[in-house]
Amino acid sequence: MSNSAMPHRTATFDMDKDAAAGKPFFAHIMTASNHVPFTYPEGRIDIASPGKRAGGVKYADFAVGRFIEMAKKKPWFDNTIFLFVADHCASSAGKAKIPVHRYHIPAIVYAPKIISPRKVDTLASQIDLAPTLLAMLGLQGDDHFVGRDILTTPPEEGRALLSTYQNLGYLKGDVMTVLQPKRKIESFRISADGKDAQLISTEPKMAEEAIAYFQGAAILMEKHGESGNKTVAN
Repeated sequence: MSNSAMPHRTATFDMDKDAAAGKPFFAHIMTASNHVPFTYPEGRIDIASPGKRAGGVKYADFAVGRFIEMAKKKPWFDNTIFLFVADHCASSAGKAKIPVHRYHIPAIVYAPKIISPRKVDTLASQIDLAPTLLAMLGLQGDDHFVGRDILTTPPEEGRALLSTYQNLGYLKGDVMTVLQPKRKIESFRISADGKDAQLISTEPKMAEEAIAYFQGAAILMEKHGESGNKTVAN
């Protein structure tokens, strides 16, 4: 959702057009109010714009709530899955190479006519959300995603991928392996609240898994780009 006067109407308008044409639709809507300069339309909430972070958060909450209120009146609502997810918490930079507690984000799936309420505590990442949604829609299969269906992943196999600037983190259990520039690798034991990190010896298997995720994704992107260029050239 942008900072336009009626961002929720713009989103539902496009969805209405696709639904009226009998097309399944996928919409990606990004909130922008919870970022500098924290501006938003006047009169929506009781904090004047710009309202710093408190105003940005409250307006984002208002906009999401208003969007759902309008969506509930649409004929496509009962057949639609809504996913609300953050990118990271505020002030994601920290003293640690990767402050894990700053990457503990919410992911809320809302589809009252399709799925039953439940809580999933399996450690996961944003890359797992697309294959999870496809599974909910009954479309799982060879979907070419690096991520996986969270709902069928055993809790003991949970893992998360985190990054900040040039550091790439692979968190599994309470151990985080960090890939750094010039092929430097360090590992840390992470506290339960994610705020403390104790340096430990790196396990070769964990390092291999971390490299496989990040380097593997880079290779796939590179190959995809080469394939696209060949297609255009032909």
